[in-house]
Amino acid sequence: PAVARWRVMGFLLSVGILFQGCDSAVKCRNDRGDEVDWYILYKRPNEDKLGLSYFYMDESTNGWMLSQENINSDSGALANTLKPLFDFYDRKIEGFGYMLYSDQPPKPYVAPPSFGHSKGVVLLDKASGVWLSHSTPKFPTYRSKAFWPDNGNANAQAFMCVTYPYKQFKEIGVQLKYIHAYSYDSEIPTTFPNELRCVAQRDCYPRKEPWFSQATLTSSSGRNFISFAKYTRFGDGECFQKEDIFQDEFMLY
Repeated sequence: PAVARWRVMGFLLSVGILFQGCDSAVKCRNDRGDEVDWYILYKRPNEDKLGLSYFYMDESTNGWMLSQENINSDSGALANTLKPLFDFYDRKIEGFGYMLYSDQPPKPYVAPPSFGHSKGVVLLDKASGVWLSHSTPKFPTYRSKAFWPDNGNANAQAFMCVTYPYKQFKEIGVQLKYIHAYSYDSEIPTTFPNELRCVAQRDCYPRKEPWFSQATLTSSSGRNFISFAKYTRFGDGECFQKEDIFQDEFMLY
């Protein structure tokens, strides 16, 4: 009987670990490390030595709030969101993928001018993932937990993080193709969407019209985001400024 009880307890413990492992850790997270569907950060310019402070907003804040953390803090929203990537640096985790892209990547990388003016982070597993769009050159630093580059201190910077279910990353890969994002670091498993793998390997870009793409992306909590993406040839032969028509950004509704 005692042996049987231990076997039952061992089985229940194994089941508990199995189900616990099914809960994704790859989500946007606030300063407390809590999961959020989306957030927006505004890092202040370095006036009066405030260059590391930032304002934060998500659905629960009812507008902007001044964070008690610094942007480079290891317990702020950015560090908490990037934690699955840092864990992957320590130990490669099966079923996790990431892509870091930037037109101003950290050394030793240099993005050719043919790539899009865009910066971002994609992290995902088979349950969910995040798409973190931002404006900071050389962020995040190359394979380092000290993720914040000193060059980001002087100017104001913006970040937008959205948590998406895994199924949305095929469409996100398509949007990144139209942006022609320059991937400077990535590891996307072969079982993940080919659209994302292709962009991560710098093999994908639009080869025929249309030169733009609009997609409605639905977050993990059911919030819709409209993504506009354009390739460098958008507007060929037209008399308008393409920058006035589309920006590589989101509308939230």
